[in-house]
Amino acid sequence: MAGLVLPAAASLVDQLDKRVLVILRDGRNLVGVMRSFDQFSNVVLEDAVERRVVIPAKEGVNAVYGDAPLGLYVVRGDSIVLLGEVDDAREASPQHPARMDIRDVLELERAGLAERAVVWDIEES
Repeated sequence: MAGLVLPAAASLVDQLDKRVLVILRDGRNLVGVMRSFDQFSNVVLEDAVERRVVIPAKEGVNAVYGDAPLGLYVVRGDSIVLLGEVDDAREASPQHPARMDIRDVLELERAGLAERAVVWDIEES
């Protein structure tokens, strides 16, 4: 589809069957395989997880994240702020927050030992 410019929701066709990160208006981050969308930008995610990123209060400790499984998930288009493809190589890099069990991430938050954060590296095209 090189050179083809699609209007509005139709431009989501490039993300079909790819792992995407969806940032919602309420601040949640969802990651899943985009299986479908409609003219209102409603999106269906398969194997969806809510990704919670925290920065531990300890000096010099990098951010960590945990994924809470959601399964098949429908996201209303009017709640989406940003949707983009997940780069597996970047996610595996040492600069990316380290993965941790979601229970440990939630415990860090509850105990006040970490602060919720958004630390995604979003590049300009």
